[in-house]
Amino acid sequence: MKPHKQYRLELDRIEESLRDVQEHFEEINAKLLMRREPLTDRIIGNLLEGYAYVDELLEAGVEVFSPSGLDHILELNHIVLCGSDDSLRLEYGPHLLETRRRFAEGLDEIANWYERKRHKSAYRRAAGVYVLSVSQPQLFLEGNHRTGALVASYILVQEGLPPFVLTRDNATEYFNPSTLIKYRHKEKFLDRQYYLKKYRRVLQEFFEESLEKRFRRAIRLDKEDDGD
Repeated sequence: MKPHKQYRLELDRIEESLRDVQEHFEEINAKLLMRREPLTDRIIGNLLEGYAYVDELLEAGVEVFSPSGLDHILELNHIVLCGSDDSLRLEYGPHLLETRRRFAEGLDEIANWYERKRHKSAYRRAAGVYVLSVSQPQLFLEGNHRTGALVASYILVQEGLPPFVLTRDNATEYFNPSTLIKYRHKEKFLDRQYYLKKYRRVLQEFFEESLEKRFRRAIRLDKEDDGD
C-alpha cells in the first residue's frame, strides 16, 4: 500500500502568478464584461496571507465544513480584507462585526448544501460553494470573490487537486462568470433553478479544465515528495 499523501500549496509559485496578473491587468481588464479595480500590492499581499492560511488548515487536517471549523471561513474573509494586522482590524472593527452578523445569517444554507453534496466531486463542491457565496445575498459584506476562491482552493486541495489560482491565461474565464453570478439572487426562483445551476456547471468545468499542478505539492506522511 502506498503511503498516504497530504497536499500543500506552492506559495512562491502562487505569488509569481498573481504578480504576473497584476503586471498585465490592463490588457486583462479590456477583455472583461465589467472592468475591475486593479490588483494592488495590498490585495495581493492579503490574498497570499489567505493562501498561507489555507495551507495551514491543510497541514493541520482541519475540516472547514464542520461545526468547529466554520469560523475559519470567516477568518479567511477577515484576512483578504485586513490581512493579519491587528491595528487595521481594530480600525475596521465595526465593519468586521457587521461582517460576522452577515456571515452567521448566510452560513447555514451553504453549510447544509455542502453536507448534502459531500459525495459529489471536489470540483462540483468547490464550484457550488463559490456560487452560493458570491450570489445575492452574498455571504460577506466585501471580499466574496477572493474568499470564495480561497475556500474553493481548500476544498480542491483537500481532495488532492490543485488549488484555484488566478493566472494570465484563466483570468477572463474566471472574472466574467463571477461578474454574472454576483447579480443573481438565491431567493429568486428563476435565478436559483436555472441561472445559478448554469453558472455552477460553468465554474465546475472551468476548474476541471484550468487547474495547474504547479501550484500544489504532495507530502508523504513520513517524508516530502517532490513530485506527484
